[in-house]
Amino acid sequence: MAKLNQIVEEISNILSGEKAYNLPIVCGRYGLDDGEESEAFSSKRLYVQKRLKGKNQLFLLDLSKRIIDDYGESAKSLSKLMYSVNPKGVFEISEITRKNIFDELYKRTDLWGRADVVSFFKRIWDLDAMPSRDGRFDTAAQDIWQHMINNYDYDEQFLLEEYFELLIKNDQEFMNFLEQLVHPMIRDQSSQEAYINLLNEHLHSDGFYLYPTSQLSGYPIYKVIRIQNGVRGEVKNLIFAAVGAKPEIIINDSLNNDIAIVKHKDNCLVYENPISSDGLYWAELVDWWSGMNPTLTSYKEKEVSLYKRLLSSLDSLPEITFFKAYFQLFRGQYHQNLPALIPQVYLHYDPYTKRQRNGEIHLPRQRMDFLLLLPNRERVVIEIDGKQHYSEENVASPQRYAEMVSADRDLKLHGYDVYRFGGYELMNEDKSAELIKNFFNSFFKKYDIKTTNAQ
Repeated sequence: MAKLNQIVEEISNILSGEKAYNLPIVCGRYGLDDGEESEAFSSKRLYVQKRLKGKNQLFLLDLSKRIIDDYGESAKSLSKLMYSVNPKGVFEISEITRKNIFDELYKRTDLWGRADVVSFFKRIWDLDAMPSRDGRFDTAAQDIWQHMINNYDYDEQFLLEEYFELLIKNDQEFMNFLEQLVHPMIRDQSSQEAYINLLNEHLHSDGFYLYPTSQLSGYPIYKVIRIQNGVRGEVKNLIFAAVGAKPEIIINDSLNNDIAIVKHKDNCLVYENPISSDGLYWAELVDWWSGMNPTLTSYKEKEVSLYKRLLSSLDSLPEITFFKAYFQLFRGQYHQNLPALIPQVYLHYDPYTKRQRNGEIHLPRQRMDFLLLLPNRERVVIEIDGKQHYSEENVASPQRYAEMVSADRDLKLHGYDVYRFGGYELMNEDKSAELIKNFFNSFFKKYDIKTTNAQ
């Protein structure tokens, strides 16, 4: 109990640094009861403590993590306290993983690569604006140069664990440190690969790894991404928005999984550009469409043309309602950050029809109603269920329903997330708009998709 009281005290210290008139809003944001400004003006500390009174340990631990993420350096004492209360700490890359990584790094003789130590850390923090811990100097840059280059009376362990306190920095800062360690500006390709192998060996235990997400002059740029969630493997053969007759597909090269559409090619779209671990955004899809249609001039013209082409692939009112509402409600808010809502995507492909197979169905679900490709390899399937999903000729069919839930299980076991809507929910555009709005507001929060203004 003593430790929980200390957490309450630390949280109160941090939040009481807010302006009194703003404190009720801040407390409300963290799920605490708000109150009158007059109460906050009397005593900000007591105002916060009153709202934390009676909260259980799980609530306080979760609140502490959120405050540490939001307040950074101002929450340093709370970070240290949390490690003594919760052995797993409050960060997704745990203290023990960080310590194991540091122990490996201390054995290296080329830690800063092509840079000197001051130049290296200037890639992460503004050392010229950071105060010195040595009274003889004004800035951290001068301090570190004196003690790591001129005298070398700081060692790497003191610098990383005590000076920069990387054991208790938030995940984003720690990840940035790792990403700079393997940046091509810091080390050549052979050294880069050695460091990546070393770091990934430890990151893997917390569900992360360094993965190439972009390039700089042909050299890979690595980012720390999550691997426990999402789908392993690269996206290939994104075939979608089919209209009319089913496209006929053959395998050109089975070893490389290369395919070709030999009939009805114009009835579907095939996105062949590489898809990074950041997912596929609407703006990227518009750029791709622009390359396919060079006569389109303005961005708006390109966007409207693609929108209409995708809309034409939908033949049920609920699907059309869902697709329209997504863009009407969120395009203006998310702009470049809006994930592409890709309709009618082929997941499996059976070259034969049900009739040709004498009524047998080998692949019950060949197409997904909608697919979103999100950061960290998250793939989300959205299905709009009509009566064909659970009945046959207007008669309830347990077999049809069983096939549907079996296909869902397979998708989830392969790392996909699946969300279903009943077609009946979406029959009325006006009434369903609020449903779709609430769903995607929660959806974007869950998958950490931020509005353009929040970047």
